[in-house]
Amino acid sequence: MPRWSYKVTFWDHEVTSRKKGKTYTVRWTVEGERQRAPLRSKTAADNRKSELIAAHKRGERFDVESGLPESELREQSALSWYAFTLQYTDVRWPHIGGGQRQSIAEGLSEATLALVIEDKASPCDAEVRAALKQWAYGDRLHGDALSDEHRTAINWLEANTVDLSLLEDDEQGPGLVRAVLDRLSRKQDGTKAAVNYFKRRRATFNTAMKYAKEIRALQTNPLGSVTWVKEQSDDTVDPAVVPNQEQITRLLAAVGRLGKLGERLETFFAVMAYAGLRPEEVVALRKGDFTLPAEDDLEAFGEFRLHRAEPSVTARYNDSRRRRARRRLKHRAEKTVRVVPIHPQLVRRIREHISRFGFGPNGELFVGPRGATPSRETYGRKWSEARAEALTPEELGRNLAAVPYNLRHACVSGWLAATGDPAQVAEWAGHSIETLLRIYAKCVDGSARRAMRRILDSMPAEAKEPSQEEREAEKRAQLLLTLFDMMSPEEADQLIRRLAGKQAGEEEI
Repeated sequence: MPRWSYKVTFWDHEVTSRKKGKTYTVRWTVEGERQRAPLRSKTAADNRKSELIAAHKRGERFDVESGLPESELREQSALSWYAFTLQYTDVRWPHIGGGQRQSIAEGLSEATLALVIEDKASPCDAEVRAALKQWAYGDRLHGDALSDEHRTAINWLEANTVDLSLLEDDEQGPGLVRAVLDRLSRKQDGTKAAVNYFKRRRATFNTAMKYAKEIRALQTNPLGSVTWVKEQSDDTVDPAVVPNQEQITRLLAAVGRLGKLGERLETFFAVMAYAGLRPEEVVALRKGDFTLPAEDDLEAFGEFRLHRAEPSVTARYNDSRRRRARRRLKHRAEKTVRVVPIHPQLVRRIREHISRFGFGPNGELFVGPRGATPSRETYGRKWSEARAEALTPEELGRNLAAVPYNLRHACVSGWLAATGDPAQVAEWAGHSIETLLRIYAKCVDGSARRAMRRILDSMPAEAKEPSQEEREAEKRAQLLLTLFDMMSPEEADQLIRRLAGKQAGEEEI
């Protein structure tokens, strides 16, 4: 990293006579370190000194080692966009999981397509995208050599992306940034992408720009140079797609009728429906991750103690080169353990599941008939078959329980409706309270009706004259307020205590 200083002193030229003529050496110091630039003519030396003095007057920092002002040092060390993304992914890769690696690869690939310099030899977008996602932001980070499949596209990219510094250029920068945002806001076929899809891609680009500032490749975050209308995303779950208990019962029964794998997946889906676990958390369950109550206590809850998840991503983005990798819980520290209650209904299902199928070779609670962990495609396919069998045409038409994740939605919103305790439910679900209320509040069955009932209780639909008793109570309340205004804080406190004692039948005022 450069060592900067504003302490710069300029000296007269040093003139040296040689056989081939005079040499004029520009001299200056930065933080006491001597700097020299020998030139063949006095005019060139004067111009060079003027450039340095002008940079100093503009308030630029100077690098102590090279003696150059920041603007010149940045020009000399200019990075192409493609070279910068390689440096950025090198830094991020060791510290993030496979899912985030994949998201970064996808976001940077689309941004790069907006920052290429087109020419007659340009590969097509699909070739560039594949080379970036598969090798530059994937296999390369495992140490793999560049394959012949992607060599042409990568060689072209090395010479045909814009300089990173252009993103903050006054004239070209805003247009380039807007081109990136437009590319990120669209699907690969050019159609408009979902708002949340764009938000994730934009976040990737924004984080990369922050890193560019960190390494002094940019002075500012260029995203601030454009005005982009942000669409509001509705993260809340549509209550129409969340199944109720009767529908869940139908769906689970239908899964259990889908052959040997279906019999095992019935409890798999039940864990999502009655304990609110994410699919990657269900897959990761092992023998020691839960406790069940005594068999004869039919109303006792069990307990999950979750500390690992196994998300499914493209294999090249995991260190193991397998689609699944055991890692910490989502948005949680490495050693975090999340405790989740196991409903008595689910306790019985888990007990029956273990009795019939036992555990997998490594203690897994859920494995297929051949001992393999169910993949996302496998259990997703069985879920689709169960929906077709268990749901009515009207239910299918409104996308009820379209994906297994809707079972988690049903569970968490049910907890919120039953307990009215967002903090406790957020802890069980592995959410922040803010996220919980934003996503699940609309799913609370009857919450709107209950809220309107409370409004009617406090403000009746028809106004009525207060009774004599209510008028007397109002007078007493007003008298007390007047007394409080006249009292000192200590006297008011004593009166409140006496009133509380009277309410409890302890004494009379």
